[in-house]
Amino acid sequence: MIPDSYFDSFQTAKYRAHNPLQRVLIRRFMAKLGEMFDAAQPSDSVLEIGCGEGFVAGQLSARQSGEVYVGVDLNGADLENLSAKFPAVEARQGSIYDLSFLGREFDVVVCAEVMEHLDDPGAALEQIVARRPRWIILSVPHEPWFCLSNFARGKNISRFGNDPEHVNLWGRRGFRKVLDSQLVVERHETSYPWQLVLARPRG
Repeated sequence: MIPDSYFDSFQTAKYRAHNPLQRVLIRRFMAKLGEMFDAAQPSDSVLEIGCGEGFVAGQLSARQSGEVYVGVDLNGADLENLSAKFPAVEARQGSIYDLSFLGREFDVVVCAEVMEHLDDPGAALEQIVARRPRWIILSVPHEPWFCLSNFARGKNISRFGNDPEHVNLWGRRGFRKVLDSQLVVERHETSYPWQLVLARPRG
C-alpha cells in the first residue's frame, strides 16, 4: 500500500489533501494501474506522458523490468521536483502533440489522467502510436461518476462537478470510440471514479 508519507511528499493538491476516502480511491487506482503495468512487462523502456511531479513514475519505475523510464511533461517546475525525488527517471519537457524530440521508440507508453484535458485526443494518440510501443496504458475519468463524486463532496458545484480543465467527458463507450480507430483494446477496466485501458497499436 502506498504510505501517507508518499502522498505528503508531493506538491500537487490532490495528493496532499488529507481526505481519507480520496486516498483510498487513489490507492485502488494505483493498484489497478500497477496490475496493467505488470501485464505489459517485460519491457526495456517506458515512456510516461504527463508525468507531473512523478507520483505515478515513482511507483511504476520501481516495478519495471528494464532500466529506461522517461517522463514527459510541459511543466518545468514539476519536472524539477520529479528529478529531485526520482533521479533514475529521465525528465524531458515537451508536448504530447509532438513527441518526435524523444528520437526513439519505447516498449510501453503510459498516459494517466491526461487525455481528458486535450482538445485533440486523436492527434495525441497518433503521437503515442508513432513511438511504436508494444503496450499502451491509458486512464481517464469515468463519467458521469467522476463528476458526480466531485459534486457530492462540494467540488465544482457550479459546473455540476466537472473540473474546469476537463474538456472531454467520457463514459466507457465514448472513450472506446476515441481509441478504436488506432488501438486494439485488450483490457478496459474501472477503478471508481476512473477507467483504465491496456491496449496495443492497431496494425
